[in-house]
Order: sequence, then structure tokens, then C-alpha cells
Amino acid sequence: MDIAALNVEVTFQKNTVVTDEAGNHKNTWEDYFTCHATVGTGTGTESNGAAMVNPEESMDFTTRWCSELAAVESTKYRIITQGKIYNIVYANPMGYKRNSLKFNCKLEKR
Repeated sequence: MDIAALNVEVTFQKNTVVTDEAGNHKNTWEDYFTCHATVGTGTGTESNGAAMVNPEESMDFTTRWCSELAAVESTKYRIITQGKIYNIVYANPMGYKRNSLKFNCKLEKR
């Protein structure tokens, strides 16, 4: 892995449930881990729905392996970088060699 290619700072956020003073449960995103990653070539797809074409941007983020990122699951975490939010589609452990992790993500629509 080329260390110089890890040039984009990414923040992983974890989805947690918080209880307020009235006992109501609310989902919130909390910063979990910040590191540097290599950004893969962004690809895009289009989906048709309700007579509209919806573009979808996807990116691959590759990081060095660490125990904090090995615990990341696609349903409970997301990535924030350069002011954009990316939902994790799947995490690829790259052959379980503990060298790197690749996260395939889609841009969240706001």
C-alpha cells in the first residue's frame, strides 16, 4: 500500500440511540474514528423511478487496517469527507490479510 496515496481525511460516524429527559429515543450520528484514506475512482449509476432519472454517485475509500475500522458495519456507520456524507454499502477486508480495508459507499442525498 502506497502511504503517500492516503491523502484524504475521512471521519467515520456511528449511529447511536440517545434517550432524552422525557424518555424518548432518538437516532444520532457521533464521530467514531478519523483517519486518512485513498479515494477510488467515483462511479455513477442511474436508476429510473417515478418517470425520473436519479443519478447515484459511489466512491471507494481504502484505509489502512486497524481494529477500530475492522469493527465497522455497513448498517451502523457512515463516512464524512469534504463536507459530503457517504453511506457505506459494504466493507471489504481485502482478503483478511490485515493490510487494508476498502469501503464502497454511495453519496447520501439531502
